[in-house]
Amino acid sequence: MRDGEDMTLQQFRYLVEIAKHNSISKAAAALFVTQPSISKAVRDLEVELGITILDRTNKGVAFTKEGTELLFYAKTLLEQMEAVIHHFDKDKKTDLTKFSISSQHYGFAIEAVANVMDHFTERKYELAIREGKSTDVIDDVYASRSILGILSLTDLNKQYFERHFTSKSLLFTPLASLKQHVFLRKEHPLARNQSLTLEKLRDYPYLSYQQDDMLLHFAEETLHVNDIEKLVYVTDRGTMNNLLSNTDAYNLGTGCIVDNYMNQNIISIPLEESQLIQVGFVKRKDVFLPEELLIYIDFLKVALEKSMPNDK
Repeated sequence: MRDGEDMTLQQFRYLVEIAKHNSISKAAAALFVTQPSISKAVRDLEVELGITILDRTNKGVAFTKEGTELLFYAKTLLEQMEAVIHHFDKDKKTDLTKFSISSQHYGFAIEAVANVMDHFTERKYELAIREGKSTDVIDDVYASRSILGILSLTDLNKQYFERHFTSKSLLFTPLASLKQHVFLRKEHPLARNQSLTLEKLRDYPYLSYQQDDMLLHFAEETLHVNDIEKLVYVTDRGTMNNLLSNTDAYNLGTGCIVDNYMNQNIISIPLEESQLIQVGFVKRKDVFLPEELLIYIDFLKVALEKSMPNDK
């Protein structure tokens, strides 16, 4: 028997479902099969390919490096099979537009999704939008959970990012370079300043997304939190907007103000002697973006341009 002859699409479906839930038991429940049957299918695949696909711990399962590579091919094969079935489905009325995007906490990325939804109003679509830190975005794209990732680089971490992209066979395409800005509310004591320094901000609470980042190189802000006396970590854009608009706290970022996707009470002010922020998107080098993603990127460029600060 030749190597690979026993591999089935069902085994690949199991892998994709395990990745979706980060759990064999949850994958089994979602697929209405028993947990032992999924575990056996994965072990059979490991034996057949001579690799370890999953690291099994008391906290659950995690894909190994080789397992992550296999997951990419599994998703690709399943998508191709779905495309074949869909192509020859005589009863289909419209094509299904389906893709996933990951992004750092950027309103312009979400506004672009809303515009894509309007553009595809006559189509069937299934979109997945994931928001997270830079590490989340990179991991999603590398593991093929998302086909596209929206993130930013700074002068301090650009070289590290580029080496990291190379090691993971990822390609970064820049869209805009912006001065770092301070986000704060209109009633903030510093709101009337034309520009700000970190010294002026010293007495005010700083809001950050960065608590769980393993490496400082991946930080979205170029501020060392060890120098901050009042620090609040948040995990989502809604909480960030609420705290910014109702307290004297501040956050650092692109300065982009996205109408209808940010609280109208929030403004941005240039930060003096700050690093440039390069906003762009990342994808796997071996993935070709379909027409639907190119349409999204066009909307993303428009939303980004529209939201940029005047002093960019």
